[in-house]
Amino acid sequence: MFKVLITETIYQSIISMEEQKDANKRSFLYKLLKQQQIQRLTCEETNYLKTHPKEVLKTPSALFVLDITPSEAQNIQKSYGVVCLDGEHLNIAPLIDVNDIHISNERERLGRGWDSVLDSVEKLPSNALLLTDRYLFAFRSPNAGDGLSNISDILQELLPQQFLGGDYHVTVVFDNIKMHDSYTFEEIATKLNRIKMQMKRDYPIMMEVIGITPNSSIYNKLHNRLIVSNYYLVEAGHKLAAFNKDKGTARQMLIPMSLFTEGSLNGISTPPLKAIDQTLATLREFNNSVSALTDHSVYLYAVNGKRMGKCIRIKNRLI
Repeated sequence: MFKVLITETIYQSIISMEEQKDANKRSFLYKLLKQQQIQRLTCEETNYLKTHPKEVLKTPSALFVLDITPSEAQNIQKSYGVVCLDGEHLNIAPLIDVNDIHISNERERLGRGWDSVLDSVEKLPSNALLLTDRYLFAFRSPNAGDGLSNISDILQELLPQQFLGGDYHVTVVFDNIKMHDSYTFEEIATKLNRIKMQMKRDYPIMMEVIGITPNSSIYNKLHNRLIVSNYYLVEAGHKLAAFNKDKGTARQMLIPMSLFTEGSLNGISTPPLKAIDQTLATLREFNNSVSALTDHSVYLYAVNGKRMGKCIRIKNRLI
């Protein structure tokens, strides 16, 4: 869940300065502070995060505004995949969407494929990914949309080059009944794990795979095709298996979005953050109920290529 963790002295300085301005000239950071959940930190709490930076992953989707040096803030951001600002640099522009929309068509080139579509979000800090598309593995031919090759291309663009927070988390959710006839769940889990290892990152990646069925309680709530991270989402109108290299596999809109828009910060539209919250709430619902299930046949589950008899809890830190 998104919230702002901010050192008390910085918070007071921002509020004092911004409230001297006309309302229409106040900064987007001020407007965000007035809209979102805030946790004010004492000097002692700030120093604790400074000396124990991995602790930021306890709130992996938060915006951190800390009374630390610029280099310390940048190190936390690069190492742990969270947005971290110091008191001197308070620019939240990366969290404001740039209205980047891509429209693909079947067998027509669209820039560099996923490499072009993800340009506006791939540089945002990230510590986890969630990909959900019920029909992700419904086809096996490249022209119709090969789910495995598309996931490989997506991960190549979105996995950070550096991460010091232990396992980076990737979770893939799809319809286990709508798989192509030639697939098995075990094959998909094994190949996704192999793709993860081919990324050649110098940190461990946890690959979690959930195959749901129409009998699952969350099935109807996972209609949208999404890539979700802690500071952005990407929505595909038709399917995430959107490309055969750089050629589209379907006529659809592909929309990468940061958490907020200028309109949402001005109170006149809904922030993309709400779509992230809705998706994560659905999977938390599954997570909270799965241990009490008596019938585990409504889903299949694997971690790092190994099929599990049942899921005790979803491991992804976004959940």
